[in-house]
Amino acid sequence: MQIITNFKFMFSFFVLCVVINKMLNIVTFFISKKNVSIRQPYRLFSRSDLKISQTEDIVEHLFSMLEEWGYKNPTISESLEEIICYKNNIATVMYYLQDKDGVIGSESLYSIVGKVRAKKINHCIIVTTSQFDSKCINEIKSIKKSGMDLKIIDGTELTKLIRENIEKQILAEGVF
Repeated sequence: MQIITNFKFMFSFFVLCVVINKMLNIVTFFISKKNVSIRQPYRLFSRSDLKISQTEDIVEHLFSMLEEWGYKNPTISESLEEIICYKNNIATVMYYLQDKDGVIGSESLYSIVGKVRAKKINHCIIVTTSQFDSKCINEIKSIKKSGMDLKIIDGTELTKLIRENIEKQILAEGVF
Protein backbone atom coordinates (compact mmCIF):
# COMPACT_ATOMS: atom_id res chain seq x y z
CA MET A 1 0.00 0.00 0.00
CA GLN A 2 2.88 2.32 0.83
CA ILE A 3 4.37 1.75 -2.63
CA ILE A 4 1.12 2.82 -4.32
CA THR A 5 0.92 5.95 -2.17
CA ASN A 6 4.56 6.82 -3.01
CA PHE A 7 3.93 6.20 -6.69
CA LYS A 8 0.85 8.46 -6.68
CA PHE A 9 2.82 11.19 -4.95
CA MET A 10 5.73 10.92 -7.40
CA PHE A 11 3.41 10.86 -10.41
CA SER A 12 1.48 13.88 -9.08
CA PHE A 13 4.72 15.75 -8.50
CA PHE A 14 5.89 14.94 -12.03
CA VAL A 15 2.63 16.18 -13.55
CA LEU A 16 2.85 19.34 -11.45
CA CYS A 17 6.39 20.00 -12.72
CA VAL A 18 5.28 19.55 -16.35
CA VAL A 19 2.35 21.92 -15.85
CA ILE A 20 4.55 24.56 -14.21
CA ASN A 21 7.08 24.26 -17.04
CA LYS A 22 4.34 24.78 -19.65
CA MET A 23 2.98 27.77 -17.74
CA LEU A 24 6.44 29.34 -17.57
CA ASN A 25 6.87 28.85 -21.32
CA ILE A 26 3.57 30.61 -21.95
CA VAL A 27 4.50 33.48 -19.64
CA THR A 28 7.89 33.77 -21.35
CA PHE A 29 6.18 33.91 -24.73
CA PHE A 30 3.99 36.83 -23.70
CA ILE A 31 6.76 38.70 -21.90
CA SER A 32 9.22 38.62 -24.77
CA LYS A 33 8.97 41.46 -27.28
CA LYS A 34 9.66 39.48 -30.40
CA ASN A 35 7.70 36.34 -29.55
CA VAL A 36 10.85 34.35 -28.94
CA SER A 37 12.12 32.55 -25.91
CA ILE A 38 14.06 34.63 -23.40
CA ARG A 39 16.83 32.04 -23.59
CA GLN A 40 17.43 32.56 -27.32
CA PRO A 41 20.24 35.17 -27.03
CA TYR A 42 22.22 32.71 -24.96
CA ARG A 43 22.15 29.81 -27.36
CA LEU A 44 25.39 28.47 -28.76
CA PHE A 45 26.97 30.89 -31.28
CA SER A 46 27.70 29.14 -34.57
CA ARG A 47 29.52 29.75 -37.83
CA SER A 48 26.23 30.55 -39.56
CA ASP A 49 25.57 33.22 -36.89
CA LEU A 50 28.93 34.73 -37.77
CA LYS A 51 27.91 35.13 -41.40
CA ILE A 52 24.63 36.88 -40.61
CA SER A 53 25.82 39.01 -37.68
CA GLN A 54 26.02 42.76 -38.02
CA THR A 55 29.53 44.22 -38.25
CA GLU A 56 28.90 46.30 -35.13
CA ASP A 57 28.10 43.17 -33.10
CA ILE A 58 31.27 41.40 -34.22
CA VAL A 59 33.38 44.49 -33.50
CA GLU A 60 31.85 44.67 -30.01
CA HIS A 61 33.01 41.10 -29.37
CA LEU A 62 36.45 41.97 -30.78
CA PHE A 63 36.69 44.88 -28.32
CA SER A 64 35.89 42.54 -25.43
CA MET A 65 38.48 40.03 -26.62
CA LEU A 66 41.15 42.71 -26.99
CA GLU A 67 40.50 43.95 -23.46
CA GLU A 68 40.68 40.40 -22.15
CA TRP A 69 44.03 39.90 -23.93
CA GLY A 70 45.39 42.99 -22.15
CA TYR A 71 45.08 45.61 -24.89
CA LYS A 72 44.17 49.14 -23.86
CA ASN A 73 42.50 52.15 -25.49
CA PRO A 74 41.01 50.45 -28.57
CA THR A 75 40.10 53.00 -31.24
CA ILE A 76 38.08 52.05 -34.29
CA SER A 77 38.07 53.56 -37.76
CA GLU A 78 34.87 54.84 -39.37
CA SER A 79 34.74 51.86 -41.71
CA LEU A 80 34.65 49.45 -38.74
CA GLU A 81 37.54 47.64 -40.41
CA GLU A 82 40.51 48.83 -38.38
CA ILE A 83 41.03 48.86 -34.61
CA ILE A 84 44.20 50.34 -33.12
CA CYS A 85 45.02 49.37 -29.53
CA TYR A 86 48.00 49.29 -27.20
CA LYS A 87 49.63 46.65 -25.05
CA ASN A 88 52.65 47.63 -22.95
CA ASN A 89 52.69 50.96 -24.85
CA ILE A 90 53.20 49.14 -28.15
CA ALA A 91 50.67 49.83 -30.88
CA THR A 92 48.82 46.93 -32.47
CA VAL A 93 46.39 47.22 -35.32
CA MET A 94 43.55 44.75 -35.85
CA TYR A 95 41.83 44.43 -39.20
CA TYR A 96 38.39 42.89 -39.49
CA LEU A 97 37.57 41.46 -42.92
CA GLN A 98 34.18 40.22 -43.95
CA ASP A 99 34.61 38.17 -47.07
CA LYS A 100 31.54 37.02 -48.94
CA ASP A 101 33.51 34.65 -51.20
CA GLY A 102 34.70 32.60 -48.26
CA VAL A 103 38.47 32.88 -48.80
CA ILE A 104 40.99 35.65 -48.12
CA GLY A 105 43.81 35.72 -50.64
CA SER A 106 47.35 37.03 -50.54
CA GLU A 107 46.39 40.27 -52.33
CA SER A 108 44.18 41.24 -49.37
CA LEU A 109 46.96 40.23 -47.01
CA TYR A 110 49.58 42.39 -48.74
CA SER A 111 47.17 45.33 -48.83
CA ILE A 112 46.78 45.13 -45.06
CA VAL A 113 50.51 44.62 -44.44
CA GLY A 114 51.20 47.71 -46.56
CA LYS A 115 48.74 49.78 -44.50
CA VAL A 116 50.28 48.55 -41.25
CA ARG A 117 53.84 49.29 -42.36
CA ALA A 118 52.77 52.75 -43.59
CA LYS A 119 51.61 53.43 -40.02
CA LYS A 120 55.02 52.23 -38.79
CA ILE A 121 53.38 49.53 -36.67
CA ASN A 122 54.95 46.08 -36.35
CA HIS A 123 52.09 44.26 -34.59
CA CYS A 124 49.01 43.23 -36.51
CA ILE A 125 46.03 40.93 -36.00
CA ILE A 126 43.93 40.03 -39.03
CA VAL A 127 40.45 38.70 -38.29
CA THR A 128 38.11 37.32 -40.93
CA THR A 129 34.70 35.72 -41.00
CA SER A 130 35.92 33.33 -43.69
CA GLN A 131 39.28 31.57 -44.08
CA PHE A 132 42.73 32.20 -45.52
CA ASP A 133 43.82 30.33 -48.65
CA SER A 134 46.92 28.12 -48.55
CA LYS A 135 49.07 30.60 -50.51
CA CYS A 136 48.13 33.27 -47.98
CA ILE A 137 49.21 31.01 -45.09
CA ASN A 138 52.66 30.60 -46.71
CA GLU A 139 52.92 34.36 -47.24
CA ILE A 140 52.08 34.96 -43.57
CA LYS A 141 55.06 32.82 -42.57
CA SER A 142 57.39 34.93 -44.73
CA ILE A 143 55.90 38.18 -43.36
CA LYS A 144 56.54 36.97 -39.81
CA LYS A 145 60.15 36.19 -40.76
CA SER A 146 60.54 39.79 -42.00
CA GLY A 147 59.99 41.04 -38.46
CA MET A 148 56.27 41.78 -38.31
CA ASP A 149 54.33 40.26 -35.44
CA LEU A 150 51.31 39.02 -37.39
CA LYS A 151 48.49 36.95 -35.97
CA ILE A 152 45.55 35.64 -37.98
CA ILE A 153 42.12 34.58 -36.79
CA ASP A 154 39.90 32.81 -39.30
CA GLY A 155 36.13 32.31 -39.13
CA THR A 156 36.36 29.05 -37.22
CA GLU A 157 38.60 30.50 -34.52
CA LEU A 158 36.56 33.73 -34.45
CA THR A 159 33.38 31.74 -33.86
CA LYS A 160 35.07 29.92 -30.99
CA LEU A 161 36.34 33.18 -29.47
CA ILE A 162 32.94 34.86 -29.73
CA ARG A 163 31.28 31.82 -28.19
CA GLU A 164 33.71 31.98 -25.25
CA ASN A 165 33.09 35.73 -24.93
CA ILE A 166 29.32 35.19 -24.82
CA GLU A 167 29.71 32.48 -22.20
CA LYS A 168 31.80 34.82 -20.04
CA GLN A 169 29.17 37.55 -20.40
CA ILE A 170 26.47 35.12 -19.37
CA LEU A 171 28.43 34.02 -16.30
CA ALA A 172 29.18 37.65 -15.41
CA GLU A 173 25.47 38.51 -15.61
CA GLY A 174 24.60 35.56 -13.39
CA VAL A 175 22.01 34.15 -15.78
CA PHE A 176 22.61 30.58 -14.68
